[in-house]
Amino acid sequence: MPILAWAISIAALGWLIAVAVFDIRKREVPSPLWTGIPLLIAVVIRVLYGSAAFMALAAVVAVIVSERRHLKHRGLEALVLVAGIVAIGLIFFTADTAAQSGIAGVVVFWVSWELHYIGGADAMTLITCILLWPNIEFLLSYLAAGLVWSLAIRIKEGGWLKGHMAPGLAIVATGAIFYLLYQIYLIVKI
Repeated sequence: MPILAWAISIAALGWLIAVAVFDIRKREVPSPLWTGIPLLIAVVIRVLYGSAAFMALAAVVAVIVSERRHLKHRGLEALVLVAGIVAIGLIFFTADTAAQSGIAGVVVFWVSWELHYIGGADAMTLITCILLWPNIEFLLSYLAAGLVWSLAIRIKEGGWLKGHMAPGLAIVATGAIFYLLYQIYLIVKI
């Protein structure tokens, strides 16, 4: 990773740790600006310094379509949803192969948000991370962090067959730590 990418990654890690602390303490971030502004910055970074501008466009479309409920008209909401799905489909199929995995990640997190599997702050944070680290290694790091948190909570609280709540933003921050440690490993190994 170039020095600018490391600077952005360290700043992103600081932000992720801050929102993780909010999530652990209060189960929410204090304001939507805590996730909205970093998402906007990640879109700008991806467009200016990255090769995957289509991924940034897909993220913007997903967030805009998610706000369709403010329209308060069922027909218009459905139209915006269909238009968003078509737009993301077109973006996906016109993007290069490298960007398609990131777009797929954006879509998975957006749909998870829409179906209420994850919260809005978690989804926007994950989409921001995908924009900053648009490769499969971040997704694998995030999944590994989820497994570690899940096991730790189950060991702490007991009850392997019952559900336990895990702080989503703390999982994302842990995934980012795993990802950056892996990037350091790649540098040191070579």
